[in-house]
Amino acid sequence: MSQTLLDNRYVLDDLLGSGGMAWVYLAHDQVLDRDVALKVLKDQYVENEEFVKLFRREARSAAALHHPHVVPIYFWGRSEDGTYYMAMEYVPGGTLKDRVRGEGSLDPTIVAKLGSQVAGALGFAHERGVIHRDIKPQNILLTEAGDAKVADFGIARAATATTSSSNLILGTAGYMSPEQVKGEPVGPHSDLYSLGVVLYEALTGELPYSAEIPFALAVQHVNEPPRSPRETNPGVPEALDTLTLKLLAKNPEDRYASAVDLTNDLERVRYELPPVVAASEKTTEKMNAPLLPSPESQTRRTAVQPRVTSAFVKPSEHRRGRRGRLLLVLAALLLGVTLLVSLAWALQQAF
Repeated sequence: MSQTLLDNRYVLDDLLGSGGMAWVYLAHDQVLDRDVALKVLKDQYVENEEFVKLFRREARSAAALHHPHVVPIYFWGRSEDGTYYMAMEYVPGGTLKDRVRGEGSLDPTIVAKLGSQVAGALGFAHERGVIHRDIKPQNILLTEAGDAKVADFGIARAATATTSSSNLILGTAGYMSPEQVKGEPVGPHSDLYSLGVVLYEALTGELPYSAEIPFALAVQHVNEPPRSPRETNPGVPEALDTLTLKLLAKNPEDRYASAVDLTNDLERVRYELPPVVAASEKTTEKMNAPLLPSPESQTRRTAVQPRVTSAFVKPSEHRRGRRGRLLLVLAALLLGVTLLVSLAWALQQAF
């Protein structure tokens, strides 16, 4: 922007960053005498009703969420020259994306703490019917004390809303849930999936999927199983590995049931205690694996089966036994055919 004073109140300073639809400046509020982060809608979108609607939605969604790990919105308005802007808390520690770029993989304890704080903010929003829909490290700001605050509710929607063709922005390809990629209705589970990608990146310094084209990257979230964080970084604790992979499940029902459950597990991992939900369900899946898994059963959680008292045959032994019997039958048939051919040839030679 060319002007240094906006709406006769905010003195613009350094440019902090830029998103798809807005610039973010450090500014000083002359009325309340405090520094703020000022988000200004880009000029090319001022006349675009859809973008103005998204901008207004962000302000209203975030303003309704009073939580220690959500960036608060102070004011939203339009200046006399037609510039749309919102004033929010200035969080001086940069973004989680900046930190990962600078340090690579982060200490697992720090990742568990930041993840717990973000999950707490999401749980608070979800309880009030707000789905963020664009959780990524660029939208997680860090305070001077190293705590996380969730920002940018620009494409947040009510929990009951569905994705429509009129939405200009659906999310960020590298962090979108499978259902979001497919244009299906999204809910709290979608935010948890995106947080799983954030945890993966913070633990390894890399995304679980990579592609040069955003569309190809998004499709991988639908079709390809994620790599284990421990494969990329052996220093990732098994508990965090299990927890992260659970969040990255293709089927929303296979993820955490709520952000509250996730917060509790992350807090336990943070203090070197085993997670409750992820650990118990991993054990359940091992104990109750189907004898002959179908493609469908491989993608959803196996129901708990009642214990039986009869002799149990391992799936591998069962298959080997059946395959062995089949081979014996085929061998006998082949031997019979060979004998018949030999007998016919011998009779022909005799006559």
